[in-house]
Amino acid sequence: MVRTNIFVKVAVIIVILVCLITILKLQIQFNSLNEEKKVLTSQVEEYREDIEELKAEMERPFDDEYVIRVAREKLGYHLPDEIIYYNDLN
Repeated sequence: MVRTNIFVKVAVIIVILVCLITILKLQIQFNSLNEEKKVLTSQVEEYREDIEELKAEMERPFDDEYVIRVAREKLGYHLPDEIIYYNDLN
């Protein structure tokens, strides 16, 4: 009778320990996934802002000002009569 009682107690303690370890493991995984969700949500917001900027740029008229701006920003061109100053400070 005593052996059975000790065996049952040990078995219950082992089951409880396994459950606690599993719960702790799941809680750590849950916290990790929440952090990842926050990072991904912030990235989604950044991408949405980028999309809005690109949409606004697509809606701008395709005129001489646009061509000049794109040539300056993307290609590094300048007008012949401009004086270009270079600055190596960031």
